[in-house]
Amino acid sequence: MARTSGYVGTLEVETRGHDRVWIGLTQSANDNDWIRVARKRAWFTLDLETADRPVHLAELALLKQALTEGLQVQVSHDGAAAFHKSVAGDAFDCTGVRVLRSPMHFS
Repeated sequence: MARTSGYVGTLEVETRGHDRVWIGLTQSANDNDWIRVARKRAWFTLDLETADRPVHLAELALLKQALTEGLQVQVSHDGAAAFHKSVAGDAFDCTGVRVLRSPMHFS
């Protein structure tokens, strides 16, 4: 299982044909330097039509928070999926999402 770290740059929801969330990661929090795998912009997906839907919806909440707060995440994924977003080999099924950095608050 591979792991890719970055900042959430894009969250897209697809409902035509298959319910899926597409995640685009960037190298830094405030830029559009997209993560690439094999020289292609990588898209990571959460499949909302599986038995893991409740888990994926919880991961979606983490991703949304990471997007709005500029937090770094790590997604676990398998090899390239059988489907693609833009070009063959650019999509990867997410098997897990972790927030790597969160702001520390001291009182």
